[in-house]
Amino acid sequence: MTQPPEKPGRALLRRLRAAFGGGQQTHQALADVNRRLERIERQLASVEKIWLRTRHLEPAVQALLRERYLDPATLPYPQRLTARRFRISSQNQEDGLTLALLNEAGASSRTFVEIGSGLSGGNSGFLARECGWSGLMVDGHEGHMKQVGRRFPTVTAVAAWVTRDNINDLILSHGFGGEVDLFSLDLDGTDYWIWEAVTACSPRVVILEYNSMFGPDRAVTVPYDAQFDRHRHHAMYYGASLAALAKVSERKGYRLVAVEPTGVNAFFLRRDLATHIPACEPQRAFQLLERYDVAMQQGEDVFRYVKEAGLPLVELP
Repeated sequence: MTQPPEKPGRALLRRLRAAFGGGQQTHQALADVNRRLERIERQLASVEKIWLRTRHLEPAVQALLRERYLDPATLPYPQRLTARRFRISSQNQEDGLTLALLNEAGASSRTFVEIGSGLSGGNSGFLARECGWSGLMVDGHEGHMKQVGRRFPTVTAVAAWVTRDNINDLILSHGFGGEVDLFSLDLDGTDYWIWEAVTACSPRVVILEYNSMFGPDRAVTVPYDAQFDRHRHHAMYYGASLAALAKVSERKGYRLVAVEPTGVNAFFLRRDLATHIPACEPQRAFQLLERYDVAMQQGEDVFRYVKEAGLPLVELP
């Protein structure tokens, strides 16, 4: 006589009893599960290492394709600049864009000031390592800056917490006052206020990180706080909008000329240089960081968060 099929619930109970029916069996089963989990963790770690080593391959291939099939001389600005982007050591593809802009604007001293260099050297690492430039790199992590000094022997590596009260002293005391070819700022915090305060040097090209979550239209920034730490807040509450950075840069004598298409860094040129390169309107140049686009699709809204959390935000005229 055919036995009726076993109900799913009873089948599960039977398997559990088989696995954990006795103390010794329980111990062996758990040991086996632990071994399997450790193996999975090792495999995942290997996959992550492979991803970290290969994640820049696609942009590199795209850079080669642009080099092969696009003629920058036939393109309008800012595409004439962004078409030449590539990455050697920068976060995205700022290296090529920086080089393209410097080639058009000229480099008088082959020097830079990099505020917020991290371990990679930020947007100046390529210039120091591949082009033999010298400059000042500053970051708040003392251990990292010891490594930066070893990695970039032509660079003055300084560990310091940067504020608008000490930024000019940092530049002057390390010998980089006056004209420098590049000034790059990436602090993920009060960047607007630090850049506004800079008077010690007159850079030809300026790279500023903006917070694309603030959108293309509103000129806003977090208020100045010398101890601002973005990790104390929502991940998207930091920095300034592109429109805000364009406004303060214009007051300082700089025009927005390009935005790296990833949606992180904006490029500014001193008013008296390469006058054939037109200024960009922030609303037209704006690029949205892809992960922020995904967050917005999922309902994230930095302005709503600011209102609900009672956090201040400075709206610039």
